[in-house]
Amino acid sequence: MTNIKVTLIAAMSIDGFIAPADKEALPSTTWTSKEDWQFFTRQSKAIGTMILGSKTFETIKRALPERQMIVMTSHQEKYSEFQDPSLIFTGESPEEILSNLAKRGVKEVALCGGSQIYTLFMQRNLVDELILTVEPYVFGQGIKLFNENLDQRFTLVKQEKLNENGTIAFFYKRILEK
Repeated sequence: MTNIKVTLIAAMSIDGFIAPADKEALPSTTWTSKEDWQFFTRQSKAIGTMILGSKTFETIKRALPERQMIVMTSHQEKYSEFQDPSLIFTGESPEEILSNLAKRGVKEVALCGGSQIYTLFMQRNLVDELILTVEPYVFGQGIKLFNENLDQRFTLVKQEKLNENGTIAFFYKRILEK
């Protein structure tokens, strides 16, 4: 495979959801704290290249400064209005995307959502690290971080309290099977 490090970055509620059941009433861009957004911005800028799905891109609807954004979609033509060179819309597989990025000298990518994209990369054992921000929010029902059964082990490397309300970032590294 490639030697690109894949870091999954996600914010989730304390009951384990990355979005409420009704995303229209409360899209993921509005329920997380200011400190989480600042943290996400720092992390994703430091990594430089983001991979996300089209549903996640639809919540942002623009290029984010100082980052290359690879948007996975089976309908690239739908995004022809976006002429920003920092936005790439592709129907390639995760392996093809990582291989092409490696050829361009990219060393690390931030995997930034949503659930289908997170699950796809995890199923293929492509995720090296997780950075999970847990927000003190309860949805009761919603969209899970992963939408399929998975069996991979990670170990906690560190944690960082982001605000006084209890938003905490957890950093995990994958345990490679021997």
